[in-house]
Amino acid sequence: MNESINIFTQRFNDTKIEREYLDFKWPRIWPYLKAFLFFSLLIKAFVMFEDIKLLGLKMPYIFYHTFDIIVFIIFMFILSNNNKKKYHQIYMGLSWIGFMNIGFWTYYFSPFDFPPGEGVVITCIVLPLTIYPFHLLNGVISALCTSIPAMIMLIQKGMMTTDQITYLFIMPFIFILFSKISFESRSRKDFIKSLKLDSNRKLMRQTLKRYFGENLTEKILHNKGDLKGDNRWISISFTDISSYSTIIEHMSPEMVVKFLNEYFSAMHDAIDKYKGQIVNYIGDSVMVVFGAPKKVEDHEIMSVKCAIEMREKLEKLNKIWDETEFSRFWKNHGIEKITARTGIHTGSVIAGNIGSDRMLQYSTIGDTVNVASRLEQANKDFESDIAFSHEIYNALNQKLHSKAIFLGEIKLKGREKATKVYSI
Repeated sequence: MNESINIFTQRFNDTKIEREYLDFKWPRIWPYLKAFLFFSLLIKAFVMFEDIKLLGLKMPYIFYHTFDIIVFIIFMFILSNNNKKKYHQIYMGLSWIGFMNIGFWTYYFSPFDFPPGEGVVITCIVLPLTIYPFHLLNGVISALCTSIPAMIMLIQKGMMTTDQITYLFIMPFIFILFSKISFESRSRKDFIKSLKLDSNRKLMRQTLKRYFGENLTEKILHNKGDLKGDNRWISISFTDISSYSTIIEHMSPEMVVKFLNEYFSAMHDAIDKYKGQIVNYIGDSVMVVFGAPKKVEDHEIMSVKCAIEMREKLEKLNKIWDETEFSRFWKNHGIEKITARTGIHTGSVIAGNIGSDRMLQYSTIGDTVNVASRLEQANKDFESDIAFSHEIYNALNQKLHSKAIFLGEIKLKGREKATKVYSI
């Protein structure tokens, strides 16, 4: 991005950035410009009335002001917003130069003195370079095209001397010009800073999403990182790759990373589809929460559907790995295909930031977490790939409930009753 600003025009050398800047400024300029133009119309009407009283009905004068009013109506009420943005500099410049010059030259050829006197020269410099929202060059042109004719008219009428040009024109013009240059430069530099801040915010948001997912990222940003522990009723799943240690034993670190990235990418698609929140990756294991940090309706059903789709996606991955012969890393060691085990349980947990003041991690704690983890391991005993608790089984809809099968019971540490285990 070329951030340089032309020293003479005070516009970005990069035309794309200049257009972005002008598009950014327009919604902020237009309300002011609209009010200013209506106010200017009242001032013009007052000046025109005073001039006609003094000078009488001069046809060029009347013709110009009639034309000016017609153009004003077209600009304010007929042109689209895009055309207003596109042509407002031209309209303001011609309107200002025309209004001032028709007055100057009408008085120039009349026997009457110019009522405002020599002070009008400074007015012709101040208004275009400070009050009117002109770009630098347009402001300079508008100032010169009105202040110079004003001086010519005033000197011709003996209302100003050439000795006054220095402090009535040159000095004010230089000082106000430098102020205008400073304003235009500062405004564009502030715009670049805002672009960088927006870019950094987007980068931060995108980075957070990659690490925490969309829902958790939004909650982190909304709460300014302060995610206090909430008591939530949620569903939790743990998924591990079967025989993981044997599979990666003969792989290089690069191949292990490639393998896991392809695996987790496919699993992530299913997890996102069913509104799961990945809480942690530990080697080949992924812990997913359904119902936190964002509430999910029927999270028990969603967790089971997610497990089924993860299994289907793994089947498709196996076919791809066979086609690319990536499966040689495990087939050559007696493992026919990659399988995974998923354990699911639902219950009450504390969900929020866990850790120290220097390092935090969003996680869940409670007996529900331990049961889900133990159910994942129970797949080994029952030779299944999905195992879920009786609490999950009771919450399933008719379609899933009819497909679920009872595997047996397991005894969990700290629990008096045996835990029923189901699969699908």
